[in-house]
Amino acid sequence: MRGFLCCAYIDGATGPTGTTGPAGAAGPAGPTGATGPTGATGVTGPTGATGVTGPTGPTGPTGVNVTATSAYAANTSGTVLTVILAGTLVPLPDSQLLSPDITVNGANTVFTVNTSGRYQLSYDINTTVSLASGTRLLINGVANTASTVAPLVSLSHFSNEILLDLTAGDTVSLQMFGIASVATLLPGSAGASLTMVRLS
Repeated sequence: MRGFLCCAYIDGATGPTGTTGPAGAAGPAGPTGATGPTGATGVTGPTGATGVTGPTGPTGPTGVNVTATSAYAANTSGTVLTVILAGTLVPLPDSQLLSPDITVNGANTVFTVNTSGRYQLSYDINTTVSLASGTRLLINGVANTASTVAPLVSLSHFSNEILLDLTAGDTVSLQMFGIASVATLLPGSAGASLTMVRLS
């Protein structure tokens, strides 16, 4: 019969720690957390200094002066006119101030405008005695109704003012008409006058 050797186990000292093994693979990223509240807006900083003013630009061209087209003419010499039914033109040879684009004929009775536009036309006639004759403006030789003064009683002062569109080449004349008479314009004063001013 074989015999067994009985061995006794005796605890020995712990051996040294082995080297650390390689790191394992990174795990998946976790879900994004909730966004935090927005912080308060900071205080606005002070306004910066104003920059230097730039140089002034050049002056633009001067606009057109339409009223530079104008005319004035009068009769101050006490002319005697024989007024007939169909009409007698009133000469205006005195105190003439005509812009270059308004001309007058040799008899000083027909004024021609050479610039189209809207004109203000006005006239006055003063006679030494009252007359039953009428006064008016002729445009291109045709009586203008709006400018007509046809009195029911005798007058010694006649005046009127109208606005009228005129085309280059149109003519304007002052006329006395109606009952046949002899009219003497006031001498040494505005016995008769005509004013023309282009407005546009």
